[in-house]
Amino acid sequence: MNSTSRSALRIVRWTAWTLVAVLAVVLAIAWYGRGAQQTVAEAKPYATPFQLTDQNGRMVTEQDLLGKPSAWFFGFTHCPDVCPTALAEMAQVLNELGPDSDKLNVVFVSVDPARDTPAILKDYVAYFDERILALTGTDQQLRDLTKARYVFYKKAGYGESYEMEHTAGVQLATADGRFFGTLDSHEPADVRLQKVRRLIDG
Repeated sequence: MNSTSRSALRIVRWTAWTLVAVLAVVLAIAWYGRGAQQTVAEAKPYATPFQLTDQNGRMVTEQDLLGKPSAWFFGFTHCPDVCPTALAEMAQVLNELGPDSDKLNVVFVSVDPARDTPAILKDYVAYFDERILALTGTDQQLRDLTKARYVFYKKAGYGESYEMEHTAGVQLATADGRFFGTLDSHEPADVRLQKVRRLIDG
């Protein structure tokens, strides 16, 4: 075999190995991306276990809320504007859903357990709509719950006049606990209603 033939053979071999290496990288990236997508798709933050107390003193777990889509809001009863606005908007959504309101859980979780007792929560949510489920718990129970759902809250201020900084917006979850989207007070009312209808129509 002359030098020209050997050079040509080396080029062919180098090209073949290069193609194999590139193909291996492409397949690895595709497989990794597929795995990442499955991990995200299979995540069910609203199905993670918890135990909280509702406004009637009854223990509630994640199993009580699975099976129907849910709208979750985290706040506190001393909130001056964001919380009452969100609950009023959810009460409006429930009314506009009519008979379909039975297909949706609306949940208000207090991040201020020191002040928001079940009795206080009962009076508070009843002002907006008695169909709203209010939940509270110990500091640890709330930390575990909010961590699983990527919800932020923090005490701000001192004495009895303190407030709670917290994630705003209503979070929507599917019947099996998957995150579906959010509702924002800056959205038109009909947009919020359309989102909820898409959620419950599944």
